[in-house]
Amino acid sequence: MLQVDSPSADNGFKEAKSRTVGSQVLEVLREVRDGWRWRELWMTLGWREVQMRHRRSEIGPFWNTLSLAFVAICIGGLYGGIMERPMSDYIPHLVAGYMIWTLLQALVSEGKDAFVSNAAAIREIAVPGTVYVYKLLWKNLIILGYNSLVYVAVLILYQVSPFPNILLVLPALALVLVNGIWVGLLLGLINVRYRDFGQLIPNAMRLGFFVTPILWYPDSVSGIRRIFVDFNPFYYFIELMRTPLLGQAPTSLIWIVAIGITAVGWGITLPIYAHWRQRIAFWV
Repeated sequence: MLQVDSPSADNGFKEAKSRTVGSQVLEVLREVRDGWRWRELWMTLGWREVQMRHRRSEIGPFWNTLSLAFVAICIGGLYGGIMERPMSDYIPHLVAGYMIWTLLQALVSEGKDAFVSNAAAIREIAVPGTVYVYKLLWKNLIILGYNSLVYVAVLILYQVSPFPNILLVLPALALVLVNGIWVGLLLGLINVRYRDFGQLIPNAMRLGFFVTPILWYPDSVSGIRRIFVDFNPFYYFIELMRTPLLGQAPTSLIWIVAIGITAVGWGITLPIYAHWRQRIAFWV
């Protein structure tokens, strides 16, 4: 006797499957929320990582400040002359861009190791996976704070006034950090499963530095070379923060593209992370 599936049974199965996916996504969003509740833990661990990075150093984390100062003096003096730009224009552009690139690069390069580098803790401590992502966000915010000392010195030296548009850097930074969460979750998950992926990211980021307008100006390229600006996601986030740091306002296009990247990134990450996150403890 043939059994014919009824349309109502089919619809019921699809609805159940949809509810399951929806509930998994909600669990991920709750994990994002719960990770914030563990802020005392990840803030302590993030600060400790900054200290351990410069253990037994006399000036400690201020090496980050000195590194950016060296970049401003050496690269700024060289490339400013090559591009025939006045130092009062080029060095603030370079320092602000390099400072933001350091943050973006860390969010990607360290984001891929969010779970791999915390394998022992993941196996032994039951905390939301977002705790490890928040830890790296906090650590790099601290480093950004040390780097900003060079930025302030450059503003004073070249008498650049970023007010009142500098206030726009707060929502811009918040948007960058929101992207840092999904980047850490997605890349961290992929790298746990496919370790070769972790070797690809640093090479890609080194290339990304040179094709992103940090050492050069976005309006200095034309023709086919515009693809390195128009289709470069890093460009939009750098401009989102750099323009208010230099006293200007980001264009509406910069905001729209940055928000669009955020929406697409979370739209891809949520179902993937929801489906595979329970296996992270076994893969690490």
